[in-house]
Amino acid sequence: MHVISLLQPWASLVVMGVKTIETRSWSTKHRGPILIHASMGKAGSIFSEEAPFKKYITDFNSLPFGAIIGMASIEQILRTEDFDLNDWDMDALTFEEKAFGDYSSGRYGWLLRDPVQFLEPIPARGMPGLWYFKSDRIDLLLNN
Repeated sequence: MHVISLLQPWASLVVMGVKTIETRSWSTKHRGPILIHASMGKAGSIFSEEAPFKKYITDFNSLPFGAIIGMASIEQILRTEDFDLNDWDMDALTFEEKAFGDYSSGRYGWLLRDPVQFLEPIPARGMPGLWYFKSDRIDLLLNN
């Protein structure tokens, strides 16, 4: 299954269903289910004490790192220019969603749906871009 590695706390926010748009500097043709991997990087710790992050992340150091922590489904990908920043669509985004992404020009917003947070993280080494992961544990989760 395809996987994307995200820094914490953004990885956890995605699988919690709080962050529904992942902004990236690149697009993909992939649509459908994607595993969410929490990378080992801790650069996001500076955000965890700020609103709105601290509403959902009570202890940054207790978050899982270096593991697949859940999944979501890529429904659509839009260029940030297609999110008209003065339009109702952008206004309808919550303050939180705006704070959790980078909607600057030339980027892409991956619209995510159906988030699932795994009860137990699955240790895995991440990679840049989309990568592929196969595991019996994932297969069992998807077949139940």
